Amino acid sequence: MGIGGFLASQAERDHHRYLRRATKARVRRSCDGEVEREVHAVLGPVGVEEAVSRQVALSLLKVESAAERSDDLPDAERGLKRSGGQSVGVTEFLLKLGEGLEEVTTLRMYVSALTIGMGYLIGGVIPLLPYLLIPRAHIALIYSSVCTGIVLLIFGAVKTRVTGAAGEGAGGYLWGTLTTLAVGGAAAAAAYGIVARLEVPRMK
Repeated sequence: MGIGGFLASQAERDHHRYLRRATKARVRRSCDGEVEREVHAVLGPVGVEEAVSRQVALSLLKVESAAERSDDLPDAERGLKRSGGQSVGVTEFLLKLGEGLEEVTTLRMYVSALTIGMGYLIGGVIPLLPYLLIPRAHIALIYSSVCTGIVLLIFGAVKTRVTGAAGEGAGGYLWGTLTTLAVGGAAAAAAYGIVARLEVPRMK
């Protein structure tokens, strides 16, 4: 699962780079009026007037044009100017605000792999731990279900707190914990049911 998370982030990075090159080429081929219309298509729905969008488009084109003429750019091959570690220009504007895409860094790929891998590792060890400590499987199943339920309740409370879904009262925490328990319990029950149905009957 960790490798899967890494590959997913890597694919997202490669897709972002492809769209950046395509958008950059499209901006170069387009006239100022076409770029202004694209910028207004992003800003117009949020209430920005067309005249203001035109000014924004011209400013972004000016910044990107200046970046392309610069000789000491660390990313000169991409024609982008860095300002405080962030890409600027109309290309980056269309990618971030028009497409909702952010550049995926190498650090983010490794962090994604680590968090997903450790999450599945810890999430898998907790239900299996009682089976390693208790010799009777049917008793271990009870302890496993109880431990997993407690962890799901704790996770639901933490998730509700971090996401801000708790609101102002205890009802938000209660809803977050119970829904997490219900979803996790349903998934566990489905997995148990599938394995039980596929279990080969013992030979008499």
